[in-house]
Amino acid sequence: MRVLVFSKLLWPEGGGAELATYLVVGLLSRRFDVTVVSGTARPEPAVLRRVCYLRWGALGLRFKPVEWLRLLAGARHIRRLLERADVVYIPSHTLLPLAAAAKRLRPGVKVVVHLHNFQPLAYTSVLLAGRGPSSAQDFLVERVEHGSPLRALAAGLGHYANRAVSLLALRCADAVVCVSKRQRDILLRYIPELRGKTAVIYNPPPPLPGASKELSSEPVFVYAGGSSYVKGFHVLLEFLRKAAKGGVCRSCRFYVVAGRGLEGSLKALSAALGSRLIAMDRMPHSEYLKLHGRAWGLLFPSVCEEPLPYAVVESALLGTVPVASRVGGVPEIVEGTPAEEYLFAPGSAEELAERVEALASQPREHVLEVSAKLREHALKLFDTVEIESKLTTLFESLLLN
Repeated sequence: MRVLVFSKLLWPEGGGAELATYLVVGLLSRRFDVTVVSGTARPEPAVLRRVCYLRWGALGLRFKPVEWLRLLAGARHIRRLLERADVVYIPSHTLLPLAAAAKRLRPGVKVVVHLHNFQPLAYTSVLLAGRGPSSAQDFLVERVEHGSPLRALAAGLGHYANRAVSLLALRCADAVVCVSKRQRDILLRYIPELRGKTAVIYNPPPPLPGASKELSSEPVFVYAGGSSYVKGFHVLLEFLRKAAKGGVCRSCRFYVVAGRGLEGSLKALSAALGSRLIAMDRMPHSEYLKLHGRAWGLLFPSVCEEPLPYAVVESALLGTVPVASRVGGVPEIVEGTPAEEYLFAPGSAEELAERVEALASQPREHVLEVSAKLREHALKLFDTVEIESKLTTLFESLLLN
């Protein structure tokens, strides 16, 4: 089978979705002849040894409407690429229009769309917890994330055009892959016509060190969500203010990987918490993973419906207890483990403090036991062999129908 992949960016560029795409492409290349088209100039070298890689500059644009226009202008190039494909695989949310273009240019080709967010429902691809998709929500998310009133207005106005384009694309897709049950349930609530063509397949596990857990003698917690509103940075700040007042978590130490430009937000807290707060700039992923070696818990106060956050997946695989808001696919990751006790309502700094205090008050030996059970559960849930089997079965079934 010849599989043609269109991905806006490819690892190491991008974030969790691009990492997942890189890992999925690696699995598909074991069974199929894979060609990857991306806007990344220097992808991870390992993938270049297994696939045919083509760079298309039009995919490196940053403004979605302009990117859509460039895709339309590149119909001749797309047609030529489709001639060498049995299945088109689209894992990038901004490239959803390619599903409709592929069917129009070559009706017989099969199309698989892999959704890592909520692009079909929101221009920003983000859904805030407890809220449905709307123009107002797109405006709000763009405003708090980027601070530009013009970008926020464009997002609000673009909500309806995005919805129309996305629905057309999904109708043209032969299969839609969701990364969690929660994500699929939300999509089907608003787009019921997808019922019958969706499949839930968890993302492959990221490569992680196999070192054993060596908890620090004092409770250590890690936060790595940056200054993003949707990742709950404002909730974290409120929680740290409570800790600074001495009412909660007096014995805890917090490593906050928040990036530059946050000195003002953390300066007063650093003075109050002293050595208990270690504010850190962005760091290589390998260095971040080393923090988990001694960490008791991951602070994950996201206020949006996270389909399947890699930060929590990594945490579970490393045996670091996620003290996480109950959003998106997070409950699925820890379901059936003692770590379920440490989930909290999104947006609640009060509950976050309670869960941190509860974990920090446990004997170190008990936390190690919870860590071991969580890791064992996560290794079974994110079994690479099973994920590869589900992916290849899905792709092969399309050519039989």
